[in-house]
Amino acid sequence: MKKLALSAVCFFVVMATAMANNVIVSTVSLGPKNTTGPLSTHYTQVNYDIAWQNSWRTSTNESNYDGCWIFVKYRKQSTSVWQHATLNTTGQVMPAGSEIKISADGKGAWMYRNADGIGNVNWTAAGLRWNYGADGVLDNENVEVRVYAVEMVYVPQSPFNLGNSSAEAYKFRDGLVDTWFPITSENAINCGTNAGELYADAFFDNTGSIPAGFPKGYNAFWSMKYEFSKQQVVDFLNTLDQTNANARNSVGATGLVPNMLVTEPERAADLYSILNFLAWLDWAAMRPMTELEYEKACRGGNNLPSPLEYAWGNTTIAPITTPSNQGAANETWATGNANYAGGPGVAMRCGALATATSDRTSSGATFYGIMEMSGNYSELVVTAGNTTGRSFNGLHGDGVLSATAEANTLNWASPANNLAMATRGGAYSSGFTSLRVCERNSGNLDYASVYTMLNGRAVRTAE
Repeated sequence: MKKLALSAVCFFVVMATAMANNVIVSTVSLGPKNTTGPLSTHYTQVNYDIAWQNSWRTSTNESNYDGCWIFVKYRKQSTSVWQHATLNTTGQVMPAGSEIKISADGKGAWMYRNADGIGNVNWTAAGLRWNYGADGVLDNENVEVRVYAVEMVYVPQSPFNLGNSSAEAYKFRDGLVDTWFPITSENAINCGTNAGELYADAFFDNTGSIPAGFPKGYNAFWSMKYEFSKQQVVDFLNTLDQTNANARNSVGATGLVPNMLVTEPERAADLYSILNFLAWLDWAAMRPMTELEYEKACRGGNNLPSPLEYAWGNTTIAPITTPSNQGAANETWATGNANYAGGPGVAMRCGALATATSDRTSSGATFYGIMEMSGNYSELVVTAGNTTGRSFNGLHGDGVLSATAEANTLNWASPANNLAMATRGGAYSSGFTSLRVCERNSGNLDYASVYTMLNGRAVRTAE
């Protein structure tokens, strides 16, 4: 822990743990305080270095880029409570080659390439302006800060085709016509059996409409590049009190807060419940993905569906076999492109199939470069199949949880409103058909029940 003297006070700074596959945040420090004007306007600079692998930005084909969602937690030395820092929308320091965009609510920042390129990134001396006065921190208080980064992928605004005309179970389609359904805006969608209405054979109420506020995938959004890793769960646990950390511990972490540890930290995590999933999302000021966004993230915009396709856009599939360094940070697999029945019977490392020479099929990547959307763990999504799911309006979490470390964001699933989530994409024990993009083989999961092989994606609506 590094101690920095800032004017008349000291701030305590701790380096953040990597929050996703191969992203490293280091050299965290605080700059001088600006105490001009009332306390509510006082701020300091949160400085950090950041690096991650397999980054890109392209203006052709996918026309998208990867990046990181970065947020800051702080703890007053006089308490054990970690709180979410409010960032100023201006005043960020951007290293050469980078862009930093603060979210309108000040809950975090996106950091990404500012020009086309591909390869690893390593940016030093980046800075975010923290409005500590607005967060109720006094000029003479000691605080500890942690900077977290989550690798993300930008999914641009565009129309896309939902569902398919092939034999996926309970797929979306256009009325009773056996063809896909075009999404051309975020306007409300009528459901039913007529041409031009959205229909599905099961897990779907074929009456009423999906409101305009329900995220349909037409508008741009950011998705986690990888599934949740065990380390990401532990980083979350280490900001809770011990009782709540024990209750949210789905990964077998050992030790005590704030130093809980887990074996095989890079391996994808089993979250076991919707409650655990949504708590993490609210804590990180993100939101869940909808099942329409799931199909857009896999297939891409302006593309015709391919019959029976997987997340990588075709029907070529083989279970992973022949591991090297299984369970370690450098785990790889010599053969196969998806983790499903017939494979190892356990989850693999997040991003284990992506290499410097892999293509979309061999790495199992979606059109936009998102990993493991077919196989490994089932993807939790907000269902469009019932009125509770359809009430979801895309509101993001605010970084603050309930007293029992549960998500408390309006219009998210809750004990009183518990039929909003489903799964997509299959898991490492699933048959190959469950991995198909349009396969809808679950719905109406109970909020508080314990399941197995659950993971998912945190997303943020783009700004």
